[in-house]
This record gives sequence, C-alpha cells and structure tokens, in this order.
Amino acid sequence: MGIMSLPLFFLCLVVFSVMQYCPTLALKRSYVVYLGSHSHGAEPTSALDSSRITDSHHELLGSCMGSKKKAEEAIFYSYTHDINGFAAVMEEEEAAEISKQPGVVSVFLNQEHELHTTRSWEFLGLERNGEIPADSIWEKAKFGEDIIIGNLDSGVWPESESFNEEGMGPIPSKWKGYCETNDGVKCNRKLIGARYFNKGVEAELGKPLNSSYQTARDTDGHGSHTLFTAGGGFVGATNLFGSAHGTAKGGSPKARVASYKVCWNECKDADILAAFDAAIHDGVDVLSVSLGGDPLDYFLDSIAIGSFHAVKNGIIVVCSAGNGGPNPGTVSNLAPWIITVAASTIDRDFPSYLMLGNNEQFKDAKAANASARDAQFCSVGSLDPNKVKGKIVYCLVGISGVEASLEIGQAGGIGMVLSYPQQSTHSFIYARPRAYFVPTVSHVSAADGLSILLYIRTTKYPVAYISGETEVGTVAAPIMPYFSSTGPNRITPEILKPDITAPGVNILAAYSEANGPTPLESDDRRVPFNILSGTSMSCPHVAGIVALLKKIHPQWSPSAIRSAIMTTARTRSNVRQPLANYTLGAANPFNYGAGHVSPNRAMDPGLVYDLTTTDYLNFLCSIGYNSTQLSTFVDKKLYKCPSKPTSPSDLNYPSITVPNLSGKVTVTRTLKNVGTPASYTVRTKMPSGISVKVEPKRLKFEKINEEKTFKVILEAKRDHVEGGEYVFGMLTWSDGEHHVRSSIVVNATALNM
Repeated sequence: MGIMSLPLFFLCLVVFSVMQYCPTLALKRSYVVYLGSHSHGAEPTSALDSSRITDSHHELLGSCMGSKKKAEEAIFYSYTHDINGFAAVMEEEEAAEISKQPGVVSVFLNQEHELHTTRSWEFLGLERNGEIPADSIWEKAKFGEDIIIGNLDSGVWPESESFNEEGMGPIPSKWKGYCETNDGVKCNRKLIGARYFNKGVEAELGKPLNSSYQTARDTDGHGSHTLFTAGGGFVGATNLFGSAHGTAKGGSPKARVASYKVCWNECKDADILAAFDAAIHDGVDVLSVSLGGDPLDYFLDSIAIGSFHAVKNGIIVVCSAGNGGPNPGTVSNLAPWIITVAASTIDRDFPSYLMLGNNEQFKDAKAANASARDAQFCSVGSLDPNKVKGKIVYCLVGISGVEASLEIGQAGGIGMVLSYPQQSTHSFIYARPRAYFVPTVSHVSAADGLSILLYIRTTKYPVAYISGETEVGTVAAPIMPYFSSTGPNRITPEILKPDITAPGVNILAAYSEANGPTPLESDDRRVPFNILSGTSMSCPHVAGIVALLKKIHPQWSPSAIRSAIMTTARTRSNVRQPLANYTLGAANPFNYGAGHVSPNRAMDPGLVYDLTTTDYLNFLCSIGYNSTQLSTFVDKKLYKCPSKPTSPSDLNYPSITVPNLSGKVTVTRTLKNVGTPASYTVRTKMPSGISVKVEPKRLKFEKINEEKTFKVILEAKRDHVEGGEYVFGMLTWSDGEHHVRSSIVVNATALNM
C-alpha cells in the first residue's frame, strides 16, 4: 500500500406398519432413509444391480405409501454404491411408518448444514525462506503426487491457475469419477472431477431449480478456497490488493483434486450423503469437508454416516470444528472416525498506520471486539460528496467497515480510519485484511480514536498519511481465535474434540471470479485469490497434510494417520509459550485438541493408536447401539456387541477423556510400533487434583507393527477435588527420539468427605 498525504475530515454517524390416513394437504418434507451398507461394498457388480437396488427402495417406500408408483415419484436419490438408502419427499406419518420397517437404521429430515496461502506452509515448517529443505514432508511425499483429494463444498472455479494441469502426468487408473461440464466447466489432469448435487435443495424448495443450480462451478468462493488450500498447485505473485504477496500453494501441490458441490445457499443432508457415496465410488483417498451443523446422534447425521462409510473404505475424512466459539460445547463433527480441526493464527500480520500532521503515529489495533449495538456506522447514503471528496474520512464503526469504505469511495473519499467508540472488555487477536474500497486503517482503539479526534478538532488544516505492509515472524503464534468452536463433545464427552488445530486465520487461497471479494452485492471487483478466516480454512490444511502422509505411508489406516498427526502436535507457540486463547489467557485441549499440527514430525511418529471398523462398532455398542442396528450399519451379519460392556473412554483414541470421574477409573490403550525397534518409557503431567498411574511404565517393541497394551489409572484426590470443572494433563511415551503425546482431560465429581 502506498503512502498518502491528504486532508483529514471527521465524520461520525449513528445508525441505528400399517399405512395411516393422511389428509390431502398434509405437510410434505424431504427425508433421508438410511439402510446401512450394501453387501457388494463400494461398487455394484453391474448396472443391473444398481437398478435392482433402486427398485428395492421403491418397493420399501411403496409398502408404506400404498403404491410403488407414488414411491417412484417421491424418491429423488437412491444411494447405490457403498451407502444403502434413499432420500424422498413424504409426510411425517409416512416417515414415522417407514422408520419401523425391518432393516431401516434411521430416518431423518433433510436438514441444512452451513459452510464453516502464501505463508501458512512455511509457518508449518514445510519450507524456509522460500526454499524447501531436504527433510520437509513435501520432499519425502513428492508433494502428494497422485493422491486424490475430494472436497465437499460450494464447487470449484475451474479456470483458476491453482488447478492448472501443467507438469501433471496421466490420471491415476483407479479414478472412476468424471466432470459435469454444464456451464463451461472443464476438468484436466489436475482437477480430475467436478460434480454437483442439488436434489435435496430442490426437494425442500418444492419446485424445479433454475439453471444457476445446474453447475459444478463455484459462485461463492468458499469451495475454490478450501480445495486450493488442500491440494492446489504452485501459483506465483499472488496477493489480495497488495496484502500477503508471495507464491501460494496447497498442502499437497501435486495431488489430484475433485470437487463435489453440495452447498448452494444451503448444504442439505440428502446432497451431502449423495456426494459421500459418489466420492467413495470415484476413488478418492482423502475427503475435506468444511461444513457442519448442530451436534446430532451419529445415525441422524449425514456427515457422520457418510464419513463412516468412507473410513470403512480406507478414506481419511477431515472436517471443520465449526465457528461457534468461544462458548463451550460448540464443536461439531464429533464422530471418532472423523479428524476434527480447530483454527488458529499464523505468524503473519497486516498492520496499517496513520501518521498525523503533528507526527503522531497510530497503528490499527487488534484488541477491540465491540458489539454491534455499541458501534456507530458511516451509514449508506449519508455522505456529502462536497465534504468528503479527496479526503480521509474518520468513522466510528461496528461491523460494516467494508460497506462504509464503499460509501466513502463513491462519495469521492480516498481513505478511511475506523475507530471503535469505546474500549471492549474482550479482545481478539487478529484483524482480517479486508478488501476495502479505499486505503484503510482499521480497528483503531477507543483511546487512539480520541487522540485522532482531538487533532482533527484543534487543527485548522488537519492532514494524515496512510501506509500499510505485510509482516511475518513478528507476532506470537499460533493463538486460538474467538470464533473457533470448542469442546466438550456434546454427543460423546468421552471423545475429545476438536482433535487438532491448524492455520485458519487470514488465509490467502483461490477464489471464485463469479462474485466480488466482499459480501456486498454491489461489489463488482473480481479477484483470483482472497483472504478468509474460519475452521473452513484450517480443515483443508490438515487434509493436505493427510494426503502427504498417505503418500509416504500408503499402508497406514485412517486412524493411524490421525494418531500420527495428534501425537506429534505441539502445544507451545513460536515464542515457546503455552498456546493462548483469544484473550491471551491459557488455551486448553478443548480449544486445540492435541495441539497445533506439525507435519514434519507426523512423518515419523514412532508409535500410533490404531483402530479398525470393529473397534468403532464396539464403541457404538458402548454408547447404547445394539448388534442388530450395527450389523445393518456395516453389513456384517455376524457382528455382535461384546458380551462384556465396555466404556467409550476405552476406545483406542490418541487422547484420554473421563468426563465424570468419581473415585478411581482405569482406561486401556494399545500402541502399535510403526518405527524401528525401541523401548519407550512413560511420563505424565497430572491434571490438577488427579493422580495418574500407568502400568506398565515401559514398553519394548522388537518389530514393526507389534502392539503393546497399557493401562492408565486415574483417581481423584480427596483433598483437591472440586466437582464440575475440567482439568487437563498429558501422557507421553518416549524412546528419546520420538515423543508420543496424548492429552488427558478429566472432570471429577466432588467426593463426600
């Protein structure tokens, strides 16, 4: 950003099983009917088989509707690959009736889910000063060459340079997907698939969709951004209006990518499940899913169902944790077979400066979070061009700074200073470099604002200078932003969520050129790259890292890869201090899970906590599902829940959570050696008021894939227990070279003395 010396003008504006009879006009809604898995696995043996599956769905629904023809008209999706089920429009009574039929696992409404860079990969250690060191996971994994990353989101902008096929070899032979070429969408050897799913939206609207819904093209920008972050290629000289300049790239720059458009103005369950079924069939290796909703029972959640089928087929599923923070219990995508990702900052800053004519300098502040009701806006249509033209305008602002900058620009102003009217009692640690319409100094604190106003009002000809820059390595990071959703897990509190945190603040990535870089409809500017924040941005960072690990360790299970990421994470910042939250107070595992992802360490974790499909079934038994339900879920007719009840805390997860400790409890874990023979010893950091004992204290591994089991005994100390509060600790196994860390999370109930 250049430097200007211009007149300064002050403006502050306040702005305020027997079919039941149903009446003809009964309300019809769209539902998903989930029937578990198909016996044929992810691929029907023939087109005839697919037809028979669809026909069986018609027969089943027809038995409840009284007519197979009615069922054929009602069903708009038949899931025929790995997922068995269908989506249909029906009345509430019909949905209740079909839920009673044998073989039906669950019936749920087709509900809505919401959509939850140049520097971040260097911050993660994959490159240094623009060079890629020999020990980088990029080199070891050949930049994710030929791993296939699928993305469930708002589509893709296929013309983006991010998806250029230059240097890419033939498409992997296992790929069965395709490109839907409506609206000029074209695929290539980099972007190998682009599909769209809209029948769930159409069913809810109750009328045919127009042509704007018949395309895999991204008209929002979110899908292109997330797909690029996971697997986009190298693109030089990228920036957003001069900010974040550099070479942008995704986590696996040489991976193949495929887009599954499930989000329009909304993301419907029926469409999400159809996309999962298609992606499993198509042959993806990794799925990145930056969307979610309120926590639901696993059998009523399309993302939990779809991801289970994906993981069962060896596909790693990475999901965003949600942007509902900082309140506790807001984290979503809670199933233990999903990698759930929180968001955190990187060490990049975008300061802007205001130099007054009296040589006082002010920097944009990052310690203001004024609520809308306390803020005052430069309102639409209120500016007098005769007073504003050629001047820098000072405004009190709450949340509409971009709109205010548009108004100033349209009135002839050529700069803006945004100031909060009073100091907030809260703070957040980032200020997004927005696509303002005029050069802007944003988030000036209340105290600095008063100094600026004093200068304006006491100077006959006030002048000011605006400048800005991009700085790296000058701020402490990572820090947990206020928006990142936090634990505890509201469905199964014995499973710690989120699992991990990754860069998700001020991330530069590809964007759609169908709309402007701001939410304003009047914004006719177009940018190939944009800066966004959210767990939607952190999720594809981890998806890209997962693809690299999949390339290096193709034989590892999804849970082994998740374990490698979690047990090698770091819980200290770049200034060697414990990770902080948005108030700069101490963060904890409910904010960051295992910690901040460390890709190079994850290549060689030493040991992993592995899980199989049967382990997940046993976990579901432990929280109340029965053998009949689960046999349908995975088409394992002989599966039976363990005869001895187990605790969900005993799932072989890379973290240990006991949400209701009364007295003493023992949990078990099993470690698998994925490194060289070695002996590991344990050390613990005990949660406050909790004693932790590990048996045995030493594990000796003599060969690859050897497994050893240990017990962790947790006991509440009578003199230190205060019920209702979670406390946190750490368990670490080390052979001197590897450090296999697990978070310990405990909520002890008060003991009667």
